[in-house]
Amino acid sequence: MSMERSKPGRKDRGRERPSSFQARPVNRAFATEDVAIVSKAFEVDNAKQLSVEKTVRYFVPPKNFANLLTGKNHILLGSRGSGKTTWVRMLAHDHIVLAAQQPEHAYDYARDALSRGVIGIYVPTNIGLVGSLKNKPWQDDLGAELFFQWRLNLHSCAALIPIIRSCIDHYLEKQLDRQIAELEVCAELSKIWSRGSDVVTTLDSLRMLLARVEMIRIDSIARRRAKQEGLEDLNDYFDSELFLPIRYAIQVLSLHIGIPADALWMICIDEAEYLTTAHHRILNTHLRTAAGNLVFKIATMPFAHHTLETNVGDPVRNGHDFEYVYVDQMPIDSRGVQDDSDFLQFAREVFRRRIRLNTQEQNSLTLNQLLGPSPLVEEKSVESPSEMVRFMDLLALYANEPTIVRAQRLLTNDRNRFRNEILRKMHGGLILRDALAKKIGNAKLRVYCGEAMIVRCADGNARRLMRLLNALSKNLVASSNAGLPTRYPLDAGVQNEVLESIARDTLSRVQSEPPHGIRTYKYMTAIGTFMQRTFASRRLGSDFISSIEIRADDGSDLQDFVKQAVQLSLLTPARTNNHNGANGPCEGVFHLAFLFAPLFGLLPRRNKAQRLPLILAQVSVNVGRLREQTVLEI
Repeated sequence: MSMERSKPGRKDRGRERPSSFQARPVNRAFATEDVAIVSKAFEVDNAKQLSVEKTVRYFVPPKNFANLLTGKNHILLGSRGSGKTTWVRMLAHDHIVLAAQQPEHAYDYARDALSRGVIGIYVPTNIGLVGSLKNKPWQDDLGAELFFQWRLNLHSCAALIPIIRSCIDHYLEKQLDRQIAELEVCAELSKIWSRGSDVVTTLDSLRMLLARVEMIRIDSIARRRAKQEGLEDLNDYFDSELFLPIRYAIQVLSLHIGIPADALWMICIDEAEYLTTAHHRILNTHLRTAAGNLVFKIATMPFAHHTLETNVGDPVRNGHDFEYVYVDQMPIDSRGVQDDSDFLQFAREVFRRRIRLNTQEQNSLTLNQLLGPSPLVEEKSVESPSEMVRFMDLLALYANEPTIVRAQRLLTNDRNRFRNEILRKMHGGLILRDALAKKIGNAKLRVYCGEAMIVRCADGNARRLMRLLNALSKNLVASSNAGLPTRYPLDAGVQNEVLESIARDTLSRVQSEPPHGIRTYKYMTAIGTFMQRTFASRRLGSDFISSIEIRADDGSDLQDFVKQAVQLSLLTPARTNNHNGANGPCEGVFHLAFLFAPLFGLLPRRNKAQRLPLILAQVSVNVGRLREQTVLEI
């Protein structure tokens, strides 16, 4: 077989050479009703928009989820879309009760939690709440802090109301006992919450009472501010110490329902990244001083636990006062698709649950059937002499001299090492380089496709996975509505185009993200462009650049960029990268999100890292002085 090296060019493009060693399976007919089912199953990708039932039925418990149902304080760290909201929602008692009713073994954690008396309360501290905190022209920090405590006290009590219902239904069997308990609990809580001015006997009325208290307070603040009057005499029950109202409400609930004294109560606070450093200091104080049967589970983004300081002069300590828990799920191992890959199994199970919940069929469509194999990331069997000739021809076209020499030696002397060190590592890169070399004009690639590729490009991010599946299902619906025969696996070119489109849209949207969106967009574009040039312009070895490295002394601009990119799941910290500290320097290796591989023509695989300042210097990005116009275009 010929091993003559030649630089890929126009004369090579006319040669007969494969773009894949494994043909995609013959397409099967795709029923019209199945198209509608797939589209409906993935139209909602945000847990905030799902009902309690769908949240529970869609939830696939990760291995470490049950560890949260313990008497420890936890801070959950996860990028946007990683599933933080789903996790803290699933800790709530009403969700746990419903999960325990499901027969699958995956829900054993819920039955165990109920047997141990675990009761979670989901408290969202979303941007709407924080916006109301920031929009008030407080005269001093104390006024802002007191208003935060008032608002969080009221919101945590409002969050308790659905938990009152689930506790009544869980702990009391007889309907009469349930009715009496609801009446007594509502009457006592409404009396103290309204300071004796209003007494209600139903949970719906109790909810309206809190809404009225909030409306009156906000209206009073607005009126007094307009008249430049003081707020000193504004006061109601929720102006007490933080979490004191909900502690008392828990005692009332336990008394009238008969909840055991050793029950574990969890305050589950979501989206804490929107809170300020002062707010985190207040919450840290409660982590530091928490005792008894009340613990805290707080969800926030990486690098967004703003401080470890407290209001008692002693900071909280990871491993003592609380533990960090990572919500982001690692994507498929970059060395190949393994059936036991956690996120691949997660994706398959999410797909199965969503499809089955909408069809109730036992033999429903699978993710693999919908998407098929992935030529770039699945290991291929090269057994026949003709297949080996094809592989070695591609190696001669695109590989560097040391790799070619080593391949010849191993092929002759050690076939096992040849398969592991050459075939396994080089196959995807050769297929991609060949496809890129054949691409002419506006021709579309067909190599970024298949189950493993789609899942890998989700980067371990649950919402990104849902978005990809939703976009693919919309293509199915469009074809069906146009009267075209829709078949599966879905066409490789369609999958490739969907991945590119979502990657381009994801990168473009970054520009509007506060606080460093423009900078993040420019640097991400520069990184992708650099990796694209190095991969496409050099002959291939078993290593290529797919990651960046940043050091603590690289400057605040780069630090801020990497932090925001990680929070938005544009960069993924290496497995050995410890990125949970508060206000600490950002350093180490960070991988470019696999999502951008189709956009920049890269192989979605973890490999060598390059220093970030060197990357930016080589693509002419001014690190010290950013302009508002775009430096690089995709």
